[in-house]
Amino acid sequence: DRGRVGTLVFSSKSCAQKVWQREHDAHRERLRRSRSAVDVAVPTTLGMDHLRRNLKGERLLEERYTEIDRDNQAMLKKISNNLRRPPTYEVKGMSNRPTSLNRTGRKRELQEITRENRRMLKAIQEAKPVYSAKRWDDSFRQSEVLLRNCSSHPILTRQLRAREPPAVLLRLDEPGATAGSSPIAAGADSIDDQQSYLLKEGRRIGGAYYLIEMSTDGRVLNISAFEGETQTTLELVVKEKVHRQLYRDFNGDYTEIANRLSVNNGSLTLDVAGASSPTPSP
Repeated sequence: DRGRVGTLVFSSKSCAQKVWQREHDAHRERLRRSRSAVDVAVPTTLGMDHLRRNLKGERLLEERYTEIDRDNQAMLKKISNNLRRPPTYEVKGMSNRPTSLNRTGRKRELQEITRENRRMLKAIQEAKPVYSAKRWDDSFRQSEVLLRNCSSHPILTRQLRAREPPAVLLRLDEPGATAGSSPIAAGADSIDDQQSYLLKEGRRIGGAYYLIEMSTDGRVLNISAFEGETQTTLELVVKEKVHRQLYRDFNGDYTEIANRLSVNNGSLTLDVAGASSPTPSP
């Protein structure tokens, strides 16, 4: 065969693998039985006692510890002798009084500090106030008189803002509410755009739990239902006419109005008997 390189030694791959494995094992066995030409064993001299212990170093360390102990004993003996020896500055006959070299000077300094503190306390107690609340009130009243005399129109000062009562929906049959008028509250002219929350509660509607909120601006009724599982909010806007009718039918009880809520085809609806349908928000 002209395309073959070399000669065929084995007839199959399995025979070649067996021969290679036999030669490899023989090689590993020859390596195991081989001996090194250099002796790498632990030398026998390493077990000698004078090589394992530093006897001279231990003797020097012991002498150093003995010297330190001797110095400590001498120092303790001197301290003990000094404590037993009576003080040289002690005067006979004054053993019951404290010995101090500057007792008189410290006593004189303390007396001077006490006199200075008393002087400062007296000056603070006798000091007259710079500001007078009575003079301020008298000056303010005088200024009011002068302002009133110089003004052409009445002056209104110190007017407190009256607290606005909460928004209340008027009934049609109450005095002061006409058929064509919208529901108003005390102070409604100033809080037209302010929303008042009438109801906040959680309830189950159609097998799902919703957080119901009802708010109004005095006219229309806004209802929103939030579902926590799907994070969706359904809204419903009840027109003013239907709102007024519901308010009369249920005596202002918005809980009863919430009992008529339902969810149909993903929209929030309100079951109103005898009234026009509410307008859902887009």
